Amino acid sequence: MTKTVAFYTLGCKVNQYESRHLEEQFRAGGYTVVDPSEPALVYVVNTCTVTRLADRKSRQFMRRAKRQNPDSIVVMMGCYPQTNPDETAQIPEADIILDNEEKKLAFHRVEAYVKQDVSQRCSPGMSPARKESPAASPPDTPTRALLKIQDGCDRFCSYCVIPYARGPVRSRPMEEILREAETLIRTGYRELVLTGINTALYGADLQESNHGVASVIDELCRLPGDFRIRLGSLEPTVVDAAYVEKLLVYDKLCHHLHLSVQSGSDRILKEMNRHYTVADYLRIVRVVRDADPSYGLTTDIITGFPGETEKEFQESLNLIRRVGYLKVHGFPYSKRPHTSAGKKEGALSSSVKKERNRQLIKVADAVALTFLKSLQGQTLRVLPEEVVTDKAGRCCWKGHADNFVTVYGECSSAELPAEGFVEVTVGEPYSDGVKAGKELQDDRMHIL
Repeated sequence: MTKTVAFYTLGCKVNQYESRHLEEQFRAGGYTVVDPSEPALVYVVNTCTVTRLADRKSRQFMRRAKRQNPDSIVVMMGCYPQTNPDETAQIPEADIILDNEEKKLAFHRVEAYVKQDVSQRCSPGMSPARKESPAASPPDTPTRALLKIQDGCDRFCSYCVIPYARGPVRSRPMEEILREAETLIRTGYRELVLTGINTALYGADLQESNHGVASVIDELCRLPGDFRIRLGSLEPTVVDAAYVEKLLVYDKLCHHLHLSVQSGSDRILKEMNRHYTVADYLRIVRVVRDADPSYGLTTDIITGFPGETEKEFQESLNLIRRVGYLKVHGFPYSKRPHTSAGKKEGALSSSVKKERNRQLIKVADAVALTFLKSLQGQTLRVLPEEVVTDKAGRCCWKGHADNFVTVYGECSSAELPAEGFVEVTVGEPYSDGVKAGKELQDDRMHIL
């Protein structure tokens, strides 16, 4: 069979970054990267274990891969085998099992497996990599690229298994980050998305006095070129309103912040070991919205945490309405191994958790629509990223504004409307974003 490899990546942007780096290794080794829905010689499953659903998706894909090609080599790697070595060792479809420390060796393990030099099945422990290896990340899209700045987390939120899966904080050296950024900018990428397991903890493990994610942004802003910087996320467990206010001075930093709140109840936040109150969180919101009322805010909220009352759930809904989020990722609480929340009493039924999540998504969608409508008539700077076909069969370009609003504009060809940024007047809400209204810079863009 032709040397083909398919990657199935679940979870966070760090996983996406690492998978794309591995894709480049396989390409350099003579493999063709194909879609995971296609038959392949090798399937690489970069797992996530934040929820039981993520574990199940990994197992389901591996079974599907073996059905597509019974002779394929299936690699299971990452957080799932890292935290559940005994369970994952029993999965028959997995030919090669790698924890987070070993995943960077995936290509070499596959080559050795093909040659039958060594037995590849293993029982990963719970000691992730302590050193960061340099990596030149392939782009997320033809116009934007993920740029990993750190790994690991030591916050130990009571519901979260990630500190056990990813280990302590390891920050990439500044010179390594800048070197990768320079390469991406020189190649033509216009957006760098700073990502990590907990980006706000960048520098916590470094000895230099000038550290923190703000120092990374400051150094990147000094690089020449027409590009922008997007923060993947900031944790209110680490930063406060005063810190975020300092970030607003950087012109190249996008007016978008993913600020995970997890709950709108102070009692639940305390039970989650989050170390902030709703009032603390709202102070951050006030800082960014005072600077720019169209500042895009996205978040994560868990529904059905052990002991969550209906009143406390309603507090989360009220917070969504009060903040006016662009997007809320709501998901039912999932009991995870090694976590203190998994030992708490007051577990809610699956049906209650799912119903609360359904209600949350309904409220979040309505709030997002209100936010999008508030932007009509405003001028946004947009980075067109891809050409798609809309429901009517028309050719459209799709991109993101500075505040992370998805923008759609009709184009007359299958090419992007311009190289780099364009300015548009926001039209009415459309699909998961807005239509591009009056075009300001490029005559190949039209009103949808």
